[in-house]
Amino acid sequence: MNYVRENIVPTSIGAILSGVGALAMSIYSDFLPGLIPVLKSIAPEIYIKISALLALLFVLAAALALVAFMKARPYRPRALAGKKFGFQWTAELDYSNKRSEVEVEVQWLCPKHGVHLGIKSAEIPETTYHTLWCMKCDKSYPMQSHGDAVHVEEVERLVRREILGKLRLE
Repeated sequence: MNYVRENIVPTSIGAILSGVGALAMSIYSDFLPGLIPVLKSIAPEIYIKISALLALLFVLAAALALVAFMKARPYRPRALAGKKFGFQWTAELDYSNKRSEVEVEVQWLCPKHGVHLGIKSAEIPETTYHTLWCMKCDKSYPMQSHGDAVHVEEVERLVRREILGKLRLE
């Protein structure tokens, strides 16, 4: 339903408006000699050139209005990438729920292979600490900042906050 609302409806409205514009231009050019008696004495070739010039100006004005409309639309990226604590990340953005904020899904990339990393328990007693784990090389990658372990969930929250902050500024 969103595809119809976002793509087909504006296209059909544009087609209808351009058809009405072409019809108005045709009627205007038919009645123009009656409105301006001087045009009755002009040769048909020049009259056609004047009508074509007016039609060209109308098309150019419509094209400029379309370009201005497209430039005024907000930029909404579908995916972003970056680096945090030595790990590359990619984020997919979901704008489908209009009542809540943009949903951000962060994926971490393996430093060796560039594949998505899984999140695995660090198996430290009495903590909920997680590390990143690569299935391809079967290795855990703990996140560290200046030698101290950093929670993956906390870094994901930082990345989400950073992304949402950028989206609000743009």
